[in-house]
Amino acid sequence: MADGSSMAGLPGDTSAAAPAPGVPPDEVPAQVLRSWDAAEAALFPLIMANPLEYQQSLALVQELLGWLREQCTDVPALLAAAYRGDVLVADTLGPAPAAGLRLDHIAAAACAMRYRELVAGSAAGRRLRAMATARADGQVWAVIEEVGDERRAPYLPYQRVEAHLPSGRALIISIGPDETLSRAIRHIDEASIDVASGALTIGPEIGSYLDLQAFEQSLSTARQRLS
Repeated sequence: MADGSSMAGLPGDTSAAAPAPGVPPDEVPAQVLRSWDAAEAALFPLIMANPLEYQQSLALVQELLGWLREQCTDVPALLAAAYRGDVLVADTLGPAPAAGLRLDHIAAAACAMRYRELVAGSAAGRRLRAMATARADGQVWAVIEEVGDERRAPYLPYQRVEAHLPSGRALIISIGPDETLSRAIRHIDEASIDVASGALTIGPEIGSYLDLQAFEQSLSTARQRLS
């Protein structure tokens, strides 16, 4: 198991989980995210080294996650809970079922899982709003999400999600460097957006293209097929 002495949420160590100056209240500081990742990474090897401890820890993570879903409906509330560290487990779930469990790891892992749920929920809400706006404008296909600037690809990563608004069928277009790091390679993946929840599901890869004309033809064909 990794040494947890530098992790947020250790007994008596509340500084790492406290919001950093200048960090927006709806964002988790990078050092806290790293500590959560480290906690999850420390728990997984237990499945081989100590299966019983792994099962007990996983059960507590799931139980604590259920509590976090009820009590932490946004990031500030989650950070406030994470600030309590290992005390969070004892205060919300009662005494641990066995001695020796790393309650700090359990708390951090549950917080990490809840954070991913909150991020996914926020993204889904943005997709639904973007789709509603595009429908109001009379569009049939629309860009629902976009990360990066296509003009700066492949030197900076670029990705967008295009959706067929009536059905929720979608395409993910991404651009990155090829193996020589000198040319842009474009990727098209099929996807779908749940028109009720906004959840994005990634489907099969359609293709990767160095030739711009081949990419544009494939993208046009994919749009027609999914319409």
